[in-house]
Amino acid sequence: MRFGQGTYVYGEIHSNKGIRFDGVAYNLVSSVLTTYDDPDHDGPEEWAVHTHINPIDPYPPTPFLNRPDIFKAGRKVGVPNVDFVGITKNLADIKQMASSSGKYIPPSNSQGYEIILKTNNTFDLYKVIDKESPCYDDTWSIKRKTFIGNFPIPENGVIFVEDNVWVSGQINNKRILIASARFPDEPSKRTNIIINQSLKYTNYDGRDVIGLIAQNNILVGFKSEDNLRIDAALIAQNGMVGRLYYPYYCGTYYKRNSITVYGMMGSNQRYGFSWVCTGDIYCSGYKDRYLIYDANLLFGTITRISFNY
Repeated sequence: MRFGQGTYVYGEIHSNKGIRFDGVAYNLVSSVLTTYDDPDHDGPEEWAVHTHINPIDPYPPTPFLNRPDIFKAGRKVGVPNVDFVGITKNLADIKQMASSSGKYIPPSNSQGYEIILKTNNTFDLYKVIDKESPCYDDTWSIKRKTFIGNFPIPENGVIFVEDNVWVSGQINNKRILIASARFPDEPSKRTNIIINQSLKYTNYDGRDVIGLIAQNNILVGFKSEDNLRIDAALIAQNGMVGRLYYPYYCGTYYKRNSITVYGMMGSNQRYGFSWVCTGDIYCSGYKDRYLIYDANLLFGTITRISFNY
């Protein structure tokens, strides 16, 4: 994991691998490992939670310094592992819950679906027909779609999509879970959740909760809002939470201003909404990243799906 300059995290950070952290962390940063070989540069192994902001951390076994300017609540290495494998069973259980008393959305036989949440406890559903032509990689941006209908958010709040799904909109006094997966689970057919327009709560006291679980990635596409807000708990079971690299010749959307994630993130692969180029210069994605943990997810009285960690 790498958190670059311009990242501000208000919540705990944990990795089963190593973490280079060059932003500002207002809570604990921890790693399962004690030391690791940072893939972003050559040299000996470093502490599993380290920074390259001057003064750069010493190499092990020399103890790392107390860095309250970076790690305001400290850092730990050698802590217990967190497992993502059990989420496969949970996705199958969620599909069953959606089929019996929620909303099950079958394969589209096209690019996937778009769900736009509304504050009247309904959602608009579209079939995505075409995506924008990629300039470098898949843009994950919608070019053409057709309206299917407006549906009530189910009483149990569970929506399961057996395809890729774009999600946006706003809820009011509602707790919902949107899961995206395709069974049987085959790596080449795993599904993604994409967020290009803001996804918001109305109430920030625990009454509004959105959970998004993707079998593969949770992505922010190329044509995303310049100042994007995502109020949700995000879990990418086998892939990453982040934005792909788009170079300058893709058009003006290659650089965005700020992204705020209010909730939590669980990413199997390397997270990232911003990319750096030669000399650590920011060159693609979001310039400023604000990652804020929603304590209501831990302390609120809400119905929970049990994850088999």
